[in-house]
Amino acid sequence: MEEHDLRDYTELAERAKDSSERFGAIAQKQKDLEARLVEIAALKKHIINYSKTRDIYAEYRKSGYSKKFFEEYREAITLHKAAKDAFSQIEGKIPKIKELNQEYEQVLQEKKKTYAEYRQARQEMKDIQTAKYNVDQFLKSEEQNQKAEKRKTTEQTL
Repeated sequence: MEEHDLRDYTELAERAKDSSERFGAIAQKQKDLEARLVEIAALKKHIINYSKTRDIYAEYRKSGYSKKFFEEYREAITLHKAAKDAFSQIEGKIPKIKELNQEYEQVLQEKKKTYAEYRQARQEMKDIQTAKYNVDQFLKSEEQNQKAEKRKTTEQTL
């Protein structure tokens, strides 16, 4: 407790709760950043697939959606349709690859910066939780000793 400049148990419990909440918030931010990185990567992949398969899909449409043509170019047509589906879920216009690369780099930098904070918060939480656990065990042991003494004195008086 002295190591963390704590004077009483209530303060220790409050600090343990606060450090746990801080760690949870930082961990959630890390997850959110990671999710955004995944979204950006998927969107980039769809944009690339769309541009690579645009001509084949145009030919497929000109063929009157021929089953033979579809079977021949199944993979390209499927990729094109998946890209179109992904684009339909985007509000506004589709970003350019260059913009996505810039955003990806910014999010990655933020994630790296937050990770240092994450490690520090995790270690602090671990230290405080360990100190609280040790104090809890000590207090529990003291309480059990007092109960045992009380029983002994009660048995001796009977």
